[in-house]
Amino acid sequence: SSGSSSRSMLTRSKSSATNGFKSNAGASTKNEEFKMARNVSFSHMQVREYEITLGDNPSVSSGAPISLGWRYNPQEKTLRLDKGLNNGGQVEMRRSVSELKLSDRERHRRLRDNPSVSVEDLQVVLRSVAEARLERKESLNELREQRKR
Repeated sequence: SSGSSSRSMLTRSKSSATNGFKSNAGASTKNEEFKMARNVSFSHMQVREYEITLGDNPSVSSGAPISLGWRYNPQEKTLRLDKGLNNGGQVEMRRSVSELKLSDRERHRRLRDNPSVSVEDLQVVLRSVAEARLERKESLNELREQRKR
């Protein structure tokens, strides 16, 4: 009886392997015994560039927040993904986290380059961000006071 059990497991493993299943011999339930091997690959990607416009997120460290607008450049760039791979087949990191953060000067420059963002709009957003920061600071102070009691 144990021989037929191991034979059916062996047969199941062979046929399952062709269906994308992996055997997990140490699993306790039948659902955990065989898991789907999931592999996805892509050959290229299309990049669409959107306009930069005023944002509304008050969490910026300083200056005006930016956001993506609805308008985009209709000429999409198509990039082959195998070009950016290292020898191990992994995508190379091109930018560090610090390089992804924009300074307030850079955000301001990008907003200035957008003709649909007026100086008045920029001032309104800067006031709104300052008010939101002040409200958050006051809320935090109130919470700290409540915890002391």
